[in-house]
Amino acid sequence: MPVSACLNKTGLMFMATPREDLLQSLVQHMMSIMKHVRHPGPPPGEPPLSPPQMNLLFAITHQPKGASVKELAEFTGVTPGAITQFVDVLVEKGLVMREGDTVDRRVVRLKVTPLAISQFEKFRQEHLASFSKVFDVLTEDEIKQLLALIEKIDTSNIIKDRTHVEPDKTP
Repeated sequence: MPVSACLNKTGLMFMATPREDLLQSLVQHMMSIMKHVRHPGPPPGEPPLSPPQMNLLFAITHQPKGASVKELAEFTGVTPGAITQFVDVLVEKGLVMREGDTVDRRVVRLKVTPLAISQFEKFRQEHLASFSKVFDVLTEDEIKQLLALIEKIDTSNIIKDRTHVEPDKTP
């Protein structure tokens, strides 16, 4: 198998296979693309949300009956104590509310507020517009091909799917 010489982070030379070269190039291009996607900021006068806070809002938004701290901890791989700290900030900002579970009174369900829904929708639209500009060079068929390849990677047994929270299945 042919190999090429590469430098690692410390400047030491190592040998890379053609596949490793391709993967390195893919990573570099993906990073370059993401630099050109504008991430919308918070509304004027509002402090920005951290990436973990955005992830929690996204996860809670996709739970029609709300999400418990335990469910969010399992989804994110973060301790329930850390989730509670993030949620406290979201509650203070008026983006999340706590409600008692209708089935199990010991459980507190976290739900997004109407304010969060409207801000989330604005964020989604701005984010999609930014992605649209980056991917304008592709035809609709090329986007479908790219999507199929990314879905193949995303649904492989190698990757744990942490981007999707199973919907609440209780009646």
